[in-house]
Amino acid sequence: MAPMPESVIENYRYTALPESGPGDHHIRLLDILPGGPKDEALRLGLRTTRLEDDPTYECLSYAWGTSDGDREAKDVFVVGPDAESFKLKIRKNLNDALRALQHPSRPRTIWADAICINQEDHEERSNQVILMGLIYWSASRVNIWLGPDRRGVAKMAFEAVKPISAAHWKTDASLSSFSKEQAASLDPLPWGGVAELYRNSWFERAWVQQELGLSKEAFFYWGDAPPVDVRDVFGFDIWMENVGDAVRARFIGDASAVRGTRNLWLQYSRVTRSDWPGDHDQFMAQNPFLQVLVDGSNCKATDPRDHVYAFLGHPAARRQYAYENDQSMDYEEIFNDVNHAFITPNYRKTTEEVYLDVAKKLLEQHDDLRLLGAVSHSAGTIASDYPSWVPRWNANQHRKTIGISVSIWPTRIEVPELPVTRIEANTLHVQGLIISTVSGLLKWTEECIQNAMVDVFARKNNIEMLHGRRLFQTKEGRRGMVQDIVQAGDVVTLLVGACSPCVLRYVEGERFKLVGTCLMLGLADDDLNDMINKRRGEIQELVLV
Repeated sequence: MAPMPESVIENYRYTALPESGPGDHHIRLLDILPGGPKDEALRLGLRTTRLEDDPTYECLSYAWGTSDGDREAKDVFVVGPDAESFKLKIRKNLNDALRALQHPSRPRTIWADAICINQEDHEERSNQVILMGLIYWSASRVNIWLGPDRRGVAKMAFEAVKPISAAHWKTDASLSSFSKEQAASLDPLPWGGVAELYRNSWFERAWVQQELGLSKEAFFYWGDAPPVDVRDVFGFDIWMENVGDAVRARFIGDASAVRGTRNLWLQYSRVTRSDWPGDHDQFMAQNPFLQVLVDGSNCKATDPRDHVYAFLGHPAARRQYAYENDQSMDYEEIFNDVNHAFITPNYRKTTEEVYLDVAKKLLEQHDDLRLLGAVSHSAGTIASDYPSWVPRWNANQHRKTIGISVSIWPTRIEVPELPVTRIEANTLHVQGLIISTVSGLLKWTEECIQNAMVDVFARKNNIEMLHGRRLFQTKEGRRGMVQDIVQAGDVVTLLVGACSPCVLRYVEGERFKLVGTCLMLGLADDDLNDMINKRRGEIQELVLV
C-alpha cells in the first residue's frame, strides 16, 4: 500500500492517562516497530499500562539536546490501534537513539520521557515525574544513548577501557601501578576516543543520575559501536582515580563529570541493590538526601527545579528522619509510602518556591542545621531578596562543603533544652551565640595554606576545600575560612543545631544574612560546644533573612 500523502496525516494527540494512586500507577510505553531503510521515518506504537501489571520494557536515558543539530525536529509516525498513522515531531537526538535501539525484525518496548509523557500537559508532567524513580527501577535495563560517533572512535575507546576495568573489578595486581612512561606508550588514537567519551554531555545532566542509579543493568550506546556495560567505564574510572593519574593527565584532563556520575551511581546502588556489600541502611544514614542534592548540584538541568525533582527517586528522599536506621530497603515499598514523600513535583511553582519548600523539608528531615552548609553565595545572590539561608541547588558546589558530611562533621552544636529552629514565612529563627567579628581578610600565602591544611586534613578532606574561600581574621586574632564574599564587620556565630560555625552579615535589629558556614582554625567540635554552653546566658534569637 502506498504511503498516505503527508498533508493527509494528522498530528498525534495524547489521550489523558488514568489517574494514578498508591499501588496503581499508569504510564505509557513505546514500541519501536521494526523498520526499513534509515532514511525512512520511524514507526512507533504508544500504549498505556500499569506498572503493577509488571510489563516488560527497557528505559532510554539520553541528553535531550545540547546543540542546534540535536534539537532539529524529526517526524515519526505513531501507529494507532486500527493501523492508522499520526505524525509526531521529536528531536533529532531522540530519533537517533530510537534508531540505534530498533530491532530489525520485532518490536522493542521502551520508555522514553519525551514521548511517553505529554510534555505540554503540566499536570501530567508533574504526576509522571513523581513516578520516574519507580519507572526506571522497574525496567529490565537502561539503555544510555551518548549520541553519534562522528569521528569513528567509539569502538576503539570502549575496547581500550574494558580490559583495565575487568582487571580492576577482579583486583588484578598487574595494574596496581602505572607510570608516566607507560602512559606515554599508549596509542593516542583510541585514547583520544576515551577523552571524547569523558567530554560527552550526557554525564553532566541531572536527570540521568537517577536514571542510571536505579537501573538493574545499564549499557552505553555510542554511534554504531557495540554497547558496553556501564561497569566497563566506571571500573576504568575508579582505577584511573586510584592508579592511572598519568593516563588522565596525558589524555583526559577534567574527569569530574564522569566521576560525579560514577559516584552517584555507587551511592544509589549501595542503597537499592541487595547484592552490594556493606550495611545499606547505615550507608544511607551517613549519606542523607541533603548529601545527594549537594553531590548532584554540579549537574546541568535546563529547568532549575529539576535540580531537585531529578533526585526525588532516591530512597533517602523518602526518609522521615535522616539518620535513623529503621526503614525498609524494599524500593517499591519505600516508593509507595505516600506519608514519607519528600515534596510533590509541581511545575507551576517558581524555582524560588520549590527551593524554599525543599529547605523547610530538609530542616524537618534532619532536625539540625546541616542544610546551611549547602548555601553557596555570590556577591549578587547575597544582596538579593532571596532568603540567604535557602540553598540554590542549581549553584555549582564544586568546592567541598563545610558542616554537611555526617562522616566529616559528626558533631552538632547542642545546648540542652534549646530548640533548633523556627520558620516564619521566609525567615529562619535560630538560637545562636555571636563569638567574634571579622576584622580583616588575609591572602592565601604558602604559610597560610599550610596552616589551614592542618585542619582540612584533620577533617579527612583535601585542598579543594580552599577553593572559592577567603581566609579571615577576627578581632581576637583567630583565623577561619569561609566563602569569598566575606567582609570586615561580618560576625562569627555558633548556631544551635549547626555542625560548624557560621558567618552572618548584620541587616537590622536581630536580622542577619547568612554568608556561609566556616571552619575556625584550631577549634575542635568539643571546643565549640564547650564555648556555647559556658556562655549560655549570651545566647540570643537570630533571624536569618
